[in-house]
Parts: sequence; C-alpha cells; structure tokens
Amino acid sequence: MIMKKLIIPAILVSLGTGAAFATPATGSDSTTPAFRIVSVGPNQTVCVDAQQDCTTAGADICTWSVDGTTPLHQFDTPTMCGELLYKVPQP
Repeated sequence: MIMKKLIIPAILVSLGTGAAFATPATGSDSTTPAFRIVSVGPNQTVCVDAQQDCTTAGADICTWSVDGTTPLHQFDTPTMCGELLYKVPQP
C-alpha cells in the first residue's frame, strides 16, 4: 500500500523534471522579427517586416533603423501588430 502511494508522486516528479529540461529556454537574449505599423487608408493598417530583430523584454523600445523613431512590434496578423518590442542588449 505504501509503495502505491510513492509510485504516483515519483512518476509525476520525473515527468515534470523531464518536461522542464525538454522545454527550450526563452530568456531576454532571444530575438524575434520586428514589424512596423503602416497606414494604408482611413482606419486601416498593415504590419510590414522591418528587417530587424528585437526582444520581448527590456527597457529601451526597439525602433525602426531607417527613421529611428517608429516603434516596432511583434507580428500577430497581417493587419494587426502585437506587443511593443525592445532593443537587443549589446554585449
């Protein structure tokens, strides 16, 4: 009876540990493609690839390298950009 009580928790712990090691780590050093919002008409926008990489966490907002002021976003759908992105930290 005691053995049955120990087997299930042991299996759950080993599965959880295995899943933790199998999941890729996503830290602040991982980059993501950045997109800029472009107006194509009244109340209509599209997400255009900015051809640069940013991160999802940080302090300084990632801006388009062409004008230095347009904030860059994650891609959600062709007509909707998502969250703001941040500058990749320089080593």
